[in-house]
Amino acid sequence: MPFNDASKNVMLDSLDESVTQITHIAIFSLSDPGTGTNANAVEATGGSPAYARQAVTWGAAASALKSNTNTMTFDVPAGTYGYYGFFNASSGNSGNYRGYAPFGGSVKGFGCVDAAGVTSNTITSAAHGLVNTDRVMVFNVLAESLPTGLTEGTIYFVVGATTDTYQVSLTSGGVAVDITAVGELFQQKVVPEVFAGQGQISLAIGNVTLDLTGM
Repeated sequence: MPFNDASKNVMLDSLDESVTQITHIAIFSLSDPGTGTNANAVEATGGSPAYARQAVTWGAAASALKSNTNTMTFDVPAGTYGYYGFFNASSGNSGNYRGYAPFGGSVKGFGCVDAAGVTSNTITSAAHGLVNTDRVMVFNVLAESLPTGLTEGTIYFVVGATTDTYQVSLTSGGVAVDITAVGELFQQKVVPEVFAGQGQISLAIGNVTLDLTGM
């Protein structure tokens, strides 16, 4: 069902730290965190200085968007990371998880696969902003089905990109995934951060946005 921005803003403000919903942000490895009660992805741990979740403060929602108003710095050990995790506690995963956002996820949009796209294994998405070798996740669109052959939560590589179309592969520069039936999707870019040793991930004001514009 569709909601207007006023309703979406109320929904987003109900996740505010002031009502102890999303009070802390975590750093996850490069694997699908999922949307279950508990996060599936592995959270960073250890290091020196030691990793810890950071408290977040949120601005008031507007135009179906809500962003952080504080800066955060995460000390992380060597590893590959890809997601911010949302929690209502400074530690623990049992019932405290609220969702996630991919690193570099500002490149996003809707796509579809029509009959011609099934033949060519091609996703159509006007001015999608993706280029070959980008990493991308695809999500189910409310009340619609993903194109058969694509799996929600899988982190694909972009191949065969043009301005308004692209394909996805399980390997960089590899063969396009075989799509066998039409469908619709929401795509979001993921930009992994790789640390050979101890490092830091910094979040400036406005770097994390809760987004209901596609709802």
